[in-house]
Amino acid sequence: MVSMSLEWRVPEEGSEARFEISSGVMGKYVRMFCLLFVFMATFGLEAAHGQDAAPQDRSAINAPVGPSGMAADSPVTFPASGPLPPTHPPDVPQPAQPSEEGVFVFESLPLVPPSDGTPLAKYPGRSPAQVAAIQGTLPWGTFTPPLHDWQHLPRTRRALADGGSLTIVALGDSIVNDTMRSGWIGELRREYPQTEIRGFVCVRGGGGCHFFGQEGRIVRYVVPLEPDLVIIGGISRGDRKLPDGSEQRAGIGPIRDTVTQLRTALPKVEILIMTGAFGAADPRSDEQLAGASHSATSPEGRALRSLAAAERCSFLDMTTPWREYIRSSGLHPHLFYRDRVHANEHGEQILARILLAFFSNA
Repeated sequence: MVSMSLEWRVPEEGSEARFEISSGVMGKYVRMFCLLFVFMATFGLEAAHGQDAAPQDRSAINAPVGPSGMAADSPVTFPASGPLPPTHPPDVPQPAQPSEEGVFVFESLPLVPPSDGTPLAKYPGRSPAQVAAIQGTLPWGTFTPPLHDWQHLPRTRRALADGGSLTIVALGDSIVNDTMRSGWIGELRREYPQTEIRGFVCVRGGGGCHFFGQEGRIVRYVVPLEPDLVIIGGISRGDRKLPDGSEQRAGIGPIRDTVTQLRTALPKVEILIMTGAFGAADPRSDEQLAGASHSATSPEGRALRSLAAAERCSFLDMTTPWREYIRSSGLHPHLFYRDRVHANEHGEQILARILLAFFSNA
């Protein structure tokens, strides 16, 4: 007989969630089997009802029509179209702002619940109770906390440390939508209860600065929200696949143009520029990450860091801590995905932890 105990440990605040298995002789193979079983039961067998978790990704670069490079050894079978069903359908209604088709502008975790008759966003948020439940089953992993780049965020830092109000607008694509749905705004409020923090989402599937920087969309969608801080992120850079199969890279010019538009319309606004996480590049492969234009390790990523410094923007490398967390977990990356590009509930929490680590200790 082999004795074995299996336990999920719900983390205390500030600590990591851990999945623990103790076994007399089976060792690491039991751990791997049990983790795989839990994830397959969660994502492959349970029928759940909920909306698509992200705007349709309109970029062929982001959403490959064929299997991604991670599929060869993946323990997850994704649907032919659409995501795996959520185990925790988002449960907080969020008020929507008027926008053109395919663009979604809405408040993230509103401080006051929407009144009857208020137009609601297609994409709800996550309550603190739901976030806690997801964190309670988050596989263990670790990452090196990103550096606190407060140099160009003095007003944001002062608002967090001393109290007052802080309005954040997150601008980008479906990855930005996933990041905001993680509930990290609610967690930031818990860390800084003296500050009234409001968060807004301004996204389009496959969108980014190459989209929002055109046709007056910054003035139309972002400026009326009167942000103190604009976060620019995601994996969509405006890259295009050419008929011969090659890629045409957009570079960082659209991001520079968007920063200029923001500063012209909102002279006091502070800006945080983030590199990307998730997408089709395998986080276990340094080579694949270096070839993804949204990655911090790509030529575009290095240029983005320089751009942030030159334009007096704060910079956050999301790629490296995300890669470190998944690698340290010892699990296949797809166990943190809901389709071949986007994060599932657990993957969202990795993004949340990175952001919370960046904004900690103001």
